[in-house]
Amino acid sequence: MAIADSDGDILHYYHISPIGSVTAWLKSYANIPALGEGWVECNGQTLSDAESPFDGQVIPDLNGDNRFLRGSSTSGSTGGSETHTHTIGTATRASSPFNQLGTNTTTDAGSTLPTYYEVVWVMRIK
Repeated sequence: MAIADSDGDILHYYHISPIGSVTAWLKSYANIPALGEGWVECNGQTLSDAESPFDGQVIPDLNGDNRFLRGSSTSGSTGGSETHTHTIGTATRASSPFNQLGTNTTTDAGSTLPTYYEVVWVMRIK
């Protein structure tokens, strides 16, 4: 939101998102303007901005690692695994149409993703 003088010149912008907030941005969507001042993409870079409280700190890499974000009472922790194992129960032929007994199957990260829409994660730095 902006406040303008009687000539329409913008005097001040009010930021709705708090400093340090992370937001989804449709960077590649048609007619989207460039990222505004005070925001950076979350690409793992070291911030060099003397006006920001994050000056000299590494911004989280939320775009390059293709991570899902998960809510918590604290921030900064990571977890999960690129692969995992499914154990199929011990069904028998008589009780199940499946003929696999206690089989372990390892899947790659791409085969277990739900449907998704890609966004660019950005962070308010000042």
